[in-house]
Amino acid sequence: MDSSEGGSGMSVSVHDNWVYAHSVDYEKRRVVLYTIYPHVQPPEYTDVVFDGVVFHHFEQQKIGNGVVPANVLFDVEEADPMFTLNEYKELLARGRNHGWPGQDYDSLENLSARLTASGARCFRVSGVCGLDGFVFASSLQFLTRSSRAEVV
Repeated sequence: MDSSEGGSGMSVSVHDNWVYAHSVDYEKRRVVLYTIYPHVQPPEYTDVVFDGVVFHHFEQQKIGNGVVPANVLFDVEEADPMFTLNEYKELLARGRNHGWPGQDYDSLENLSARLTASGARCFRVSGVCGLDGFVFASSLQFLTRSSRAEVV
């Protein structure tokens, strides 16, 4: 498996990649989006790996298969934490009484400062259709593979 660190000289594009699976390992603090770019032969497989995950949220996830993709990415990129937190402020307010996002805070500015002080960066997962959301994590890596991952 080859790897390319997001933000290094060589960047991997996941624009128009189809997300065929994703996994969350809560103990290892890792989220992985398993993607395929089916428009070339052979297809390109890229795992979008977030490590050191503090919290994340995905919405609009669709289930499906076949010639019509369920979840198509527009991009995965680093984003402004305050902009993202403001975009999801109602969701954060609803989750706060249930221990989510797991940080004690008195304002979104305070939450952003706490997250970034601990080394978390904000990554926006933008979907063309289906999966959309964000991940606060210490790193993002794009790992290319030669075949589909076996996700259990």
